[in-house]
Amino acid sequence: MQNRRQVNQTLALMLASLFLFTMMLTGTAAAKPLTAEGIHNALAKYRGESLTITSWGGSYQDAQRKAYYEPFSHKFGIKIIEDSPADNSKIMAMVKAKNVTWDVVDAGSYKCDNLGEEGYLEELDFNIIDNRDLLDGFWSKWHVATIAWSELLGYRTDVFSGANVPTHCTDIWNVKKFPGRRSLRDNPIFNIPLALLADGMELHEIYPLTEAKIQRAFNKLDEIKPHINVWWTQGAQPPQLLTDKEVVMATGWNGRISTLKKDGVPVDVVFPGSQLVGDSWIIPKGAKKKELSMLFIAWASLPENNWELSTMIDYGPVNKRSFKRLTDETLANMPISKVEQSIICDFSWWAHNYSDMVERWREWKLQ
Repeated sequence: MQNRRQVNQTLALMLASLFLFTMMLTGTAAAKPLTAEGIHNALAKYRGESLTITSWGGSYQDAQRKAYYEPFSHKFGIKIIEDSPADNSKIMAMVKAKNVTWDVVDAGSYKCDNLGEEGYLEELDFNIIDNRDLLDGFWSKWHVATIAWSELLGYRTDVFSGANVPTHCTDIWNVKKFPGRRSLRDNPIFNIPLALLADGMELHEIYPLTEAKIQRAFNKLDEIKPHINVWWTQGAQPPQLLTDKEVVMATGWNGRISTLKKDGVPVDVVFPGSQLVGDSWIIPKGAKKKELSMLFIAWASLPENNWELSTMIDYGPVNKRSFKRLTDETLANMPISKVEQSIICDFSWWAHNYSDMVERWREWKLQ
C-alpha cells in the first residue's frame, strides 16, 4: 500500500510538472520576472566584461552616465562603453551585415515596433525584465521605455517677459505677438499634431491621425513655413540656438531646454500643447551580449533605479513605483505631471506610418 501511495504521489508530481512545462511552452503560464536580487545574482558571472550602450549625447547622455552607467559598472564590475548618436539606419546596416557592435540602444519609442517587426530587434524576455509597473503603452515585445519626455516650446525670457510670453506651444505661429527668429524640428512627429492644435483641434481629437487630419496639418504648416529660420535635426541644436540667441523660440526636448534654465540661461519652457513621448531600450538583432543586455535593461527598469535620472534632468521615470521617490518640486517639472495639457503620442500609429510620413514631410519642405 505504501509503495502504491509513493508511486501515485510520484506520478502526480510528474503530471503536474508536465502540465506546468506545457503551459510555459504555450505561453498560458509564465514565470515571474526576476527580482532585484535575481538580477544581481545573474549579473555576477559577467564581472570583468563590457557592454556597449548607444544614446543621444548631450545633457541627456551625461545624466544617463551618472544615473545608470557608472552605478552599474561600480556595482557589477562591468565596463560600459558609450557611443552616440543612436541611429536606426545604422542598426539596420549592422544587422544586415551581421556585424552588430551595439548591445543596447536608446531609441525613440515611436520607432521601435516597426523596427522589430521588420526583423532588426531582439524580442525582450519579460521573465527577466519586469514590465508590470511600467506606464501603459510604454513597452512592447521589442522595447521597454526608459524615460517619458515632451517635445515642447522653449523661448528666451529676455526677449519675451511679463504678460507678453508664450503660453501655448502653438504660439510659435503667432509671429505678430512674438516676432523673431524661430526653429522647428525637421520631422513630422511633433509638427503634424502641433499644427492640428494650432488649427483649433482639441488634444483628445489628434489621434489616430487620418488622411484628412494630415492634409489639414500640412495646410496649417504652410502658414508658418516662411517664418522658420532653422530646421533642427539633433536634440542638442535647440538649446544651442537659444543659448546663442540665434533664435528667440524653438521647439525642443523639455529636459534639454530646462537644463539651460537651471544653468542660468534666460530661457523657459511651455508645456501646454506639448507631446508626451518616450525613449526606449532596444537590443539590435544579433547583439553579441543579448543576455547581459536584457539584465542591464531589467536592472535599469527597477523602481529603485528608474527614478535617479529624473533628479539630474527633467525627464520622468516610466516605472510607476518610482514616482513616490521624487520630491513634489522635481515631479512638478516632469512631463508625466503635465499629461492633461499634452498630446499623448500614439507610438503604434507612428511605428507603422513613420517612414511614409517622413517622405511626405520632405516633399512638403521642397514645395
